Amino acid sequence: MKQTSKGFTLIELVVVIVILGILAVVAAPRFLNLQHDARVSSIQGMAASVHNAAELAFGKSAIEGQEKLPAYHVDGAGSVQFGYPIVENGGLEQFMTADMNYKNGDGEWVWDAFNTGKTPADPNYRVITQSKWVKAYDRDSIKASNCYVKYTTAMEEGDDYKVEVFTDGC
Repeated sequence: MKQTSKGFTLIELVVVIVILGILAVVAAPRFLNLQHDARVSSIQGMAASVHNAAELAFGKSAIEGQEKLPAYHVDGAGSVQFGYPIVENGGLEQFMTADMNYKNGDGEWVWDAFNTGKTPADPNYRVITQSKWVKAYDRDSIKASNCYVKYTTAMEEGDDYKVEVFTDGC
């Protein structure tokens, strides 16, 4: 009587394990892009901080009855424009606790502003990203990274601020 074997040989099992290992090494990084997810999460966290800072600034301006002025310095804080933080030095970062520097990579975050001071059609804005993600710390380099937060201030009475998140380059 001939006995048939059931199961796999040791060589077959080793070959299957090697093939699965190779597939895991090649395919896993494509499915588990953790660095991208971490950067996106970091940018979204900064956007939430910017939003909270703008709301805090408006609240302080309203308490002082100055939310309708085109320029005002909130006591113990920063400068606002129609109740919301200005994009220049002394504005938004004064309402935040983030380690953020203007055109300087010494802090965790770096920012640059576009300030025409003119019209709602050409509004003032600030771009913010992590300083280790860009080689130069100017507005164009930050925007070219396509991984940043853009804060646009109010330009007229009754306007609202805007926070936009760009994560395609993260």
